Amino acid sequence: MMSKFKFLALSVILTLGFCAICGVEASAQGTKEGYVAGIVRDRVTDEPLIGVAIYFEGLSYGSLTNEDGYYSIKRPSSGGTLIFSLIGYETVKVKINNHAKMDVTLVEATESLDDVIVTGFAPIRKDGFSGNTTKIKKDEILKANPTNMISAIQTFDPSFRIQQNIAAGANPNAAPEISLRGQTSISGTSLETQDISKQSLSGTSNMPIFILDGFEVDVEKIYDLDPTRIHSINILKDAAATALYGSRAANGVIVVELRAPEAGKLRLQYNTTLTFEAPDLSSYNLMTASEKLEAERLAGLYDSSTPSISPYTNGYYERLNNIIGGVDTYWLSLGLRNAFSQRHSIYVDGGENNVRWGVELNYNGNNGVMQKSDRNVTGAGFYIDYRIGKFQVKNKATFTFGNSNDVPFNTFSDYSHRNPYLRIYDEEGNYLRQLESFAGYSGTLVNPLYEIHNYNSYDKSKYYEIVDNLLVNWNITKDLRLRLQMSATIKRENSELYKDPASASYGTGNLAMNGDKSVSSGDSNVIDGTLQLMYNKSIKKHYMNLNLSSNLRSSQYTTEYADYRGFPGGDLTSSNYAAEIINKPSRNDQRSRLLGFLLTGNYAWDNIYFADLTGRLDGSSEFGSNRRWSMFWATGAGINIHNYEVLKNNPVLSTLKFRGSYGLTGKTNFSQYSARNLYQLETGNWFPTGYGVYLSQMGNKDLKWERTYQLDLGFEFGLWRDRIFLKASVYNAKTVDLITDFALPSSTGFTSHKENMGVVRNLGAELDLRVRVYQDKDWMVQAFGNFARNKNTVIEISEAMQAYNKKVEELFKNYNPTTSTNSEYSKPYLKYYEGASMTAIAGMNSLGISPSNGKEIYLKPNGEVTDVWSAEDWVVIGDTAPKGQGSFGITTTFREWSLFTSFLYHFGGDAYNSTLVNYVENVDLSRDNVDRRVLMDRWQKPGDVTTMKDIRDRNITTGSTSRFIQKDNTLQFSSITLSYDFKPELLRKAHITMCKLSLSANDIFYLSSIRRERGLAYPYSRSFSFTLNLGF
Repeated sequence: MMSKFKFLALSVILTLGFCAICGVEASAQGTKEGYVAGIVRDRVTDEPLIGVAIYFEGLSYGSLTNEDGYYSIKRPSSGGTLIFSLIGYETVKVKINNHAKMDVTLVEATESLDDVIVTGFAPIRKDGFSGNTTKIKKDEILKANPTNMISAIQTFDPSFRIQQNIAAGANPNAAPEISLRGQTSISGTSLETQDISKQSLSGTSNMPIFILDGFEVDVEKIYDLDPTRIHSINILKDAAATALYGSRAANGVIVVELRAPEAGKLRLQYNTTLTFEAPDLSSYNLMTASEKLEAERLAGLYDSSTPSISPYTNGYYERLNNIIGGVDTYWLSLGLRNAFSQRHSIYVDGGENNVRWGVELNYNGNNGVMQKSDRNVTGAGFYIDYRIGKFQVKNKATFTFGNSNDVPFNTFSDYSHRNPYLRIYDEEGNYLRQLESFAGYSGTLVNPLYEIHNYNSYDKSKYYEIVDNLLVNWNITKDLRLRLQMSATIKRENSELYKDPASASYGTGNLAMNGDKSVSSGDSNVIDGTLQLMYNKSIKKHYMNLNLSSNLRSSQYTTEYADYRGFPGGDLTSSNYAAEIINKPSRNDQRSRLLGFLLTGNYAWDNIYFADLTGRLDGSSEFGSNRRWSMFWATGAGINIHNYEVLKNNPVLSTLKFRGSYGLTGKTNFSQYSARNLYQLETGNWFPTGYGVYLSQMGNKDLKWERTYQLDLGFEFGLWRDRIFLKASVYNAKTVDLITDFALPSSTGFTSHKENMGVVRNLGAELDLRVRVYQDKDWMVQAFGNFARNKNTVIEISEAMQAYNKKVEELFKNYNPTTSTNSEYSKPYLKYYEGASMTAIAGMNSLGISPSNGKEIYLKPNGEVTDVWSAEDWVVIGDTAPKGQGSFGITTTFREWSLFTSFLYHFGGDAYNSTLVNYVENVDLSRDNVDRRVLMDRWQKPGDVTTMKDIRDRNITTGSTSRFIQKDNTLQFSSITLSYDFKPELLRKAHITMCKLSLSANDIFYLSSIRRERGLAYPYSRSFSFTLNLGF
């Protein structure tokens, strides 16, 4: 049970302010005519409660309980509803008629209140905390996005951002990549970074950690979580807030608090969300069949002077005959569908104060807009909360089963740019197995529609997870509490990728070896335990909160992988039918342990001055023997000026708070065992003494945590009872000892090992403004807007960064700007420069197209003008990080109706317009459908001033150049929700306690200053949802 004294001081101060405004003081008057009096106690301990706010509903006066729990308040002649309220306890309403005495017992609240920050360790009073946090309530999440909680969060915190990935689109199996206050890590840098079409659900090195009801979970758990089950979300951003998690907290912490059963009530709640999802193809600007053929003719494909196609007339008229016959295939829509998804959940809970219980069942069936893509998750759980005397035992067990399917061996790009004059059906209306082959056609002949509808190829995954969370509270004294939290998680995952042996993509080779299958599986077991000793004391104007805790997290992961080849038929998919195992099945075992000791202290005087201090010592088995332990810490302080006596009754100024914090947090940022020597069995050969063993990896016993020093300053300002409320903060975060690969001499037998090198800084500012524009008894109009700016700078380049830059330059060693046709050379690869950001775009600094000969000219770093493209002369030509980002919206309520709208925006960043490169300047006209701009602004003869090269040079690949850098300014209409709450008096006859209907639309439109294609591997979509919430 939460110690009541932790909240009493704040309750007294807040209610005294309420009473001062009303002109009423707390007193201990005796029972007399016209008054009602009594004692308020804790139902479990039977101790009197101090500072309980008591007032009649709808009246402007109130009272407080004294040190004996006694209260007395004037009773209206007609009676009324008496309300008892105290922070940390459930609010009680009692109907009063002619009562002269009314004793009440309060029950500890199971969920946090609005003025309490949940950190995952213990609730902290918002007014007395120096950390930078954002609290989001369930209703806000459901209004912003009823189906995707992660997407909804970014509406309410401008520093929490889903990184834009124009390839992945709306794939239901691709969790977004998230960052909070910029990027701090270079782990995972590779030459393929720019081409990622799908992010793993396990997250990335810049991902914040997620805490669910006190325990760390992976992002997949949050991705699949039912939003209706949430009570609140707390985002911890600065060192004072995140230092509680020490070595895991450098990227920030997202704390999710679920709804818990309440005492004295039997509640049944049913929630359903039905979603219709339609593909959003508005970013594509492709040609029709007649337009495409005419563009080919004008480009000279059928001109005898440029014999790209032979014979010219046959190739042209074959295509023209199809067009005359009515062929105009809209490939963009093929392979797609309007998807219907559904989410259902049932929650039943109840019990008395000593025993509370809850049961939950939920199902989420999410169909993607690409055929054969879906994600289905089913879950069940049971919750029990038993209290006796000074002890409380809570246990929650949940089971989750998920399965998903992706489109096998096809992405959206396999459909989107097919030539529109190609037939897809034969004379009988069936899909063609292979597409038509015209004279000069250089594209693939495989018809992806035939493949997906007639073959048994698949890409499927499934998992099940069992979680048991145990909490034991022992209230040793009224000020001292001991808490034990334990969690055990078992998870099993399987995935299979199978290609039907009849697929046309195999050709006519060795048919017996057609058919491929890849199988992978994984097992994980995680045990997480925390023991806390908490002391809360309130003495007059002094409030003190101390927390001493120890945490142990043990993880074990096992993965297996195997490849098979040669299957006799599409339905015979068992691995036993395979003709051969391509490689020996591999197995990987990983184990890690993290042990931490934490001491935190929070002090406040009269709710005016407050300070926080946190120290944490962490030890991890992942590091070398010399650096397994490290200390992390944070300190902060602040002042609530609005709580000065002279300002308490001020009718204008309601909030004025200043706070600041500084501290050190850390992060592990490498694969398992990277810091240690590894030995591998030589299973390819057998010796009389057994298998051979060799050293496969050189470790680093001095490898240590990446560390982030962060300074955060902020203030909160409110006018007219926070009718206008502004929250602002600035921060300076410096990450040192970045973990990267360090090159080793070849004489060692190894190429690299892990080392601490490199420094990165993130400077930023955040603003959050909320305004109650208008309010009366029927109407309320509220507006919100937020803004964030983060500037990332590489202060010191590590050896790994320099080696990566060299690899990029080596990649272009065989690139000839005058003859190369490989489209891989057109991509802008990341390079690191001191003083630039980790999101910088590198390439040649272009001066444009020369009017004299149509060739591109460049400015080299030394100031020399040249027409020779070279990766060694690359400079920073842009930065994808925006100058500003955020959201804004309006909530309008009229009686039981509510309308919510929100918009997302960002501006000032840069983007490399790959559409202009791949489907305009470097387009393969004979193979692909193209952007309608393909013939615009082309150089044709000396003297022409244009932005594009000669169309006759279209097959020559253009390397990365600033000519295709454009400003990336966007505005997205992200959500609109109309909801209606039925009046309780209309529902009572049907024994319904609550009924709410909502209509929502998400991702309605997207405006951008860049005209480019989005959703390359999987299209974006618009969704429309109907939600019903019923309570009994």
